[in-house]
Amino acid sequence: MQDDLLQQVAALHSRLHLTNVRVQRLRAESMEDPPFDVHSIQIEGGPCEVLFEPPRFAVRVNQVVVLRDADEGALAEVEVGLIIDYTIDDGPEPSEDAVGTYVESNTYFTAHPYLRETLQNATLKLGLEPVVLGILSRDRPRPTEITLVRRAPAPSGVTISASLESES
Repeated sequence: MQDDLLQQVAALHSRLHLTNVRVQRLRAESMEDPPFDVHSIQIEGGPCEVLFEPPRFAVRVNQVVVLRDADEGALAEVEVGLIIDYTIDDGPEPSEDAVGTYVESNTYFTAHPYLRETLQNATLKLGLEPVVLGILSRDRPRPTEITLVRRAPAPSGVTISASLESES
């Protein structure tokens, strides 16, 4: 990356303030009744969408995760759209290249923990073993590892009970 563009990105970064991260879209669907055997997990991230209307700077991050069987048939799918809202301090309007570079190199790092939690929660609510996104590395723009957390089967014949007691 050229030095001038790096300086522009750094200047943009210094003027931004994270104000909100929210789920705008969540779609989760299981195509079969669980439990089922997941053979592979496919993750796709669409291009980020940017809204720049000072003082608002917003980025939409889209991600689709598909759980597949041994024949590559879809077993379940989770689609998440996050909005990351920033405010930007007064100053010169950043170039399109600076905005694009900032979004490509920084936004996913902001979105990642929210995407991870939403995906894990959605797969659990579908009755599936939870899917966990891997850790990030600065040399890769997206995680390269996705894990399906295999639940240990409950021992047979074990009953778990709970009781509620109210204080009088």
